[in-house]
Amino acid sequence: MAAEPVGAEVVAAVQHVFRDGLLSGRSAFVPEWEAWNERTATDLRVRFVDHPDESSDTFLVKLRRQLDGAPDETIALAAELLFVNMAPLVPEQIGLRKKREILTEVLSWAGRPVSIPADLEGGLGGFIHGGQGFLNYRWAQFQILVLLVERLAAMERPEREAVLGDPWRFRAECFAIQESEGHKKGRAQIHVLLYLLFPDKFEPIASVFHKQEILKAFAGDLPEPTGDQDRDLLALRQVLEARSGEPVDFYAEPWQGSWRKRATEHAQRGWLVRGANVDGANFIPSWLDQGYCSLSWGEMPDIPADSTKPQVQHAVAEAMPDASAQLRGQATYQLHAFVTVMQPGDLIVTVTPDEVHVGTVQGPSSYDLTDGPDNARRRPVRWATIGRPLERARLPETVQAQLTRPPAVYDISSVAAELAERAGLEDVVAEPLIEADVTKPLELPSVTEELATQLLMPLDWLRETAEQLQEQRQLVFHGPPGTGKTYVARALARHLAGPDRVELVQFHPSYTYEDFFEGFRPVRGENGSVVFEVLPGPLKLLAGRARNDPSNPYILVIDEINRANLAKVFGELYFLLEYREEPVTTQYSPHDPFHLPGNLLVIGTMNTADRSIALVDAAMRRRFAFRRLSPELPPVRGLLERWLHDRGLPDTAARLLNTLNSRLGDPDRAIGPSYLMKPAAARPEGLDLIWRTQILPLLEDQLYGTGVDVEEEYGLAALNAGAAEES
Repeated sequence: MAAEPVGAEVVAAVQHVFRDGLLSGRSAFVPEWEAWNERTATDLRVRFVDHPDESSDTFLVKLRRQLDGAPDETIALAAELLFVNMAPLVPEQIGLRKKREILTEVLSWAGRPVSIPADLEGGLGGFIHGGQGFLNYRWAQFQILVLLVERLAAMERPEREAVLGDPWRFRAECFAIQESEGHKKGRAQIHVLLYLLFPDKFEPIASVFHKQEILKAFAGDLPEPTGDQDRDLLALRQVLEARSGEPVDFYAEPWQGSWRKRATEHAQRGWLVRGANVDGANFIPSWLDQGYCSLSWGEMPDIPADSTKPQVQHAVAEAMPDASAQLRGQATYQLHAFVTVMQPGDLIVTVTPDEVHVGTVQGPSSYDLTDGPDNARRRPVRWATIGRPLERARLPETVQAQLTRPPAVYDISSVAAELAERAGLEDVVAEPLIEADVTKPLELPSVTEELATQLLMPLDWLRETAEQLQEQRQLVFHGPPGTGKTYVARALARHLAGPDRVELVQFHPSYTYEDFFEGFRPVRGENGSVVFEVLPGPLKLLAGRARNDPSNPYILVIDEINRANLAKVFGELYFLLEYREEPVTTQYSPHDPFHLPGNLLVIGTMNTADRSIALVDAAMRRRFAFRRLSPELPPVRGLLERWLHDRGLPDTAARLLNTLNSRLGDPDRAIGPSYLMKPAAARPEGLDLIWRTQILPLLEDQLYGTGVDVEEEYGLAALNAGAAEES
């Protein structure tokens, strides 16, 4: 009996949606709708493929515009293709909740109500890690699926059945789509779909690069390689399983160790090498004309290609004995990167003030003193932009920011795929660079009715707030006490990023830059001594996590942000709040420039009762969006009434609070509803206790020195008497 395939529930669900859809022509979500036919697929192709939305908006925002006015069947097909696309991805990439939200959002665009069938919900669990490229290039994967469905739906039924029953014919049709449309960025979708439809013939591997590295690592175990990746992997699996007597998972030990390290070491990278101003000389014209790039360090002699880092370090120490440790460290890093780490096939970028040139490394380093020592250490390069350089000013900000760092050579893998595409080198970009690409817009989950219901706040206001956060990346909720600023901030952050990607810090008057970002901290040394080390604070730690996971949002919630001295706490980080991805030199790590990743968002809360919002400097105000939460304005207005009504409680507390705030006559001193959003407030004795122990002390503090008798003016007895007189 054949073993159950990896991810069996997902496999069954996708086969039902995709294969059964193409064989029956009917939607898996709404069986009475004929969504999987040539007419519907062509409509979707015309809307999505033929009329691409090239704005910087997220995939879903653009898709909604493209499907505006589409028939319900087209919308159903789009949703089901997104099901096929997202279902196999592990929760670390797209969580189950987010998958549901995306599908529900798309289905809501139909004129008739549609929901995800319960029997398909289990198929959203996921089991494949598709890599960063799978998330960055959903548009390319979606295009491939649309074109593939149109191609298959156009076939006569006997031919379509034959293709869907033959794994190798089906693969040929997929590759034909990829080659004809040039969709290299979406090819991971093909490899995942091959496994989902034919799990006995293909591997659950999204990455072509991983397939290549596995075959290289196990070359000795494959007696007769054919050169066909998938057929060779099938043969390799059969050999290894026969030998081990157990199923083989190439992403688990003992198999993973044989290829993972090699794959990491040989992953394609992108490098910037400076040549426009080397001690006043511009070498770039010579580079382009003769097909090379070079690294100066003229005081250094020849360093053989593939030298180890200790060998380079030793050579630097001998050639530069009087240089500072920092300068020797920079020389070691850059020289080792140029002669050893850089590999043939890597992308090379060089810049002038106005232009950018892109090419590929063609061979190992060499040393030729013909043109002098500053131009002697060389790498052969095939330049793709001779006569047609990229305009530096027209590049995305995230790319431009990576071109400004001072070293003569450094890794720019995070933006290399974007530069390669613009230079016409898309075909040479391997998946490691696609995986590392950070130039695509961050997608936040949609704000749902469930969240609005939980917070008792208008859905439109919450969606507008989320959009503002995505656009500005920093946002502050400000208002008087008790308006739910911290509660809303935390709930919204957890919804948008997930609880594991949210951190909360609370500012206070003694909070410092060293607490927040980085500074010396005492740690236990040898023999019980105390030594000081530079240790990261919450912002730097969360930034590191966000940088390593660029497809997901991370949110830092700063409670009572205005209680600290903001200029001192943020220091040079103020600059990064506005210019994300552009590195700055920090106080305690000048050798390691820091940048704030674009997927790290900040939500602050600010109490306005003490008028301290007026003390926030203009630089801070410019970098943050501000959302007011105040009892007299939506969404807080009527919040207590809604809370009491939902629980079937009398509205006495709400009426008294409204009377109190009306008497105060100052929005910044108003009392928020959260003090009374407790079951005890519905009982007279409970309401009296809350009023005496929480609300009146707060008012006494706010009105200190004004001569107002708080109990006489704002006590429950006074408010009830006033209400009786008015009635």
